[in-house]
Amino acid sequence: MLLAPGCDETTLPPPVEGENEATSMPGTSPPPIAATPSRTPSWQQPVESGNNDETTRNTPQEPGKASFAGLKGPIPVTWTWEPPRHHFRVAQWIVPGREGAEPAELVVTTFPEASGNTVQNNIDRWTRQFRSTDGGPPQPEVTPQTVNGMPTTMVDLKGEYLGMGGGWHKAGYRMMVTIVETSDGSVFIKLLGPAETIDANADGYRQLIQNLTTDQ
Repeated sequence: MLLAPGCDETTLPPPVEGENEATSMPGTSPPPIAATPSRTPSWQQPVESGNNDETTRNTPQEPGKASFAGLKGPIPVTWTWEPPRHHFRVAQWIVPGREGAEPAELVVTTFPEASGNTVQNNIDRWTRQFRSTDGGPPQPEVTPQTVNGMPTTMVDLKGEYLGMGGGWHKAGYRMMVTIVETSDGSVFIKLLGPAETIDANADGYRQLIQNLTTDQ
């Protein structure tokens, strides 16, 4: 995980998923994030080419099937796979809108386990990335369930998307994100984009989550 500028590694609070990943809208380049002393910020770190083992392993071999982070499941054939744009991501897809609407993005990330990387901490952080129509935080819809023996938590948020900085405010956005707890750690599967595009693809996302199995 990246360290906050000026912090000593021994005094850092436990990290949560993706807290230092640059945030961008689907189809755009991520904005820069603050550099960490003696480390290269994630947005500047090059993504390996298609010959990278992880990228090659996650490249779909069959339409309608996805494999990532030790998991596999069905995915709509209209979703377009692309190589991950930075090193936090293990897989990503562009999710089309209807009748030329702005696309959304499906991103899969994994992070080392830490005592502070709890389900609730992540829900709280995602909630802070949205603002409701009355100006306050939205009420997330949280759905815990077990999928093929794996505990999962799906979080659904709607409103004005604030991202992780001040430059990416987007009205009418929606995020569906699921934490999958596997024997190798937590996997985060996030669908983010305009609400109308997410609405049109929500069933495909739920089908992916509800049919996840280990890739063995």
